[in-house]
Amino acid sequence: MKKVLIAVSLLATVTFGLAGCGSNSASKEASSTKVTSKNQDKISEYEGIIKTARDFNENGHYKASNKALNGIRIADLTKKGFGALKTEYFQIQKSNDAFLLKEGKKQNQVASSNGSTTNLNTNNSFSDFSKFVGDYSFYNYDPDRLQSDLIIDSDGTVVQENTDDTSFHGVATISSDSQGGILSYDVTSGTNNTKSINANVKIVVTWSNGQNETYYGYTSYDGDAVLTDGKSYDGDLVNEVWVQ
Repeated sequence: MKKVLIAVSLLATVTFGLAGCGSNSASKEASSTKVTSKNQDKISEYEGIIKTARDFNENGHYKASNKALNGIRIADLTKKGFGALKTEYFQIQKSNDAFLLKEGKKQNQVASSNGSTTNLNTNNSFSDFSKFVGDYSFYNYDPDRLQSDLIIDSDGTVVQENTDDTSFHGVATISSDSQGGILSYDVTSGTNNTKSINANVKIVVTWSNGQNETYYGYTSYDGDAVLTDGKSYDGDLVNEVWVQ
C-alpha cells in the first residue's frame, strides 16, 4: 500500500512540474506576442508618418517634411523589423536637407547682393574663425553611440556622420566666447580624464529637425581645435567632445 501511495505522489509531482513548464512556456510566448504586437503598432504609426513626410517632400515642403519626421523616435529605428523605415527616414531627411541648404545658399547670395542682414540658413560667420572649420572626429568613440565624424564648412553647413552610416545635417553660427569651467576631456592624454576649459568660441548648430545644439570651441595643448557640449554623460564622462 505504501508503494502505491509513493507512486501516486511521484506522478502528481511530475505532472505538476510539467504543468509548470507549460505555464512558463505559455507565459513567455504571450510576452513575446505582446512585444511583437507593440512593435507592429509602432511600425504602422511610423509608416503613416513616413507617408506624410514623403508627400511634403514631393510637393516641395521640405521644412514641413522634416517636422513630420520629428514624430519618429530614431532609437526605435534600430529595432528588429524597423529596417525599411530607417532607410526611408534618412533618405527623406537627406533629400529635405539638400534642398533646404541649396535654397539657403541662394537666399544668402541674394541677401549679400542687396546688403540684407536677414537671418538665413547659411552664413559667413566662420570667415573670422577659420580654425574651427574642417573635419572633426568623436573623441570617446563608441560603436554603440551614433556619433562618428563632424564636418563644418566655411558657410556654416554642418554634417554629422554616424556609426550606422546615417547622417544629420544642419547650419551653424559661431561667435567669440570666454566662458570658463566648461567640461571637456584632456584630449592630449588619450584617456577619459576630464578637465575644465575656457572657451574661445561658441558654436550653435540648428539641425534640420529644428533642434539647436551648442558647442564650445577651444585649442588643445597640441594646437588642435576641440569642440565640447560641456554636458556630463553616464556619470563621469562627457556627452560630446570632437577633435580636429
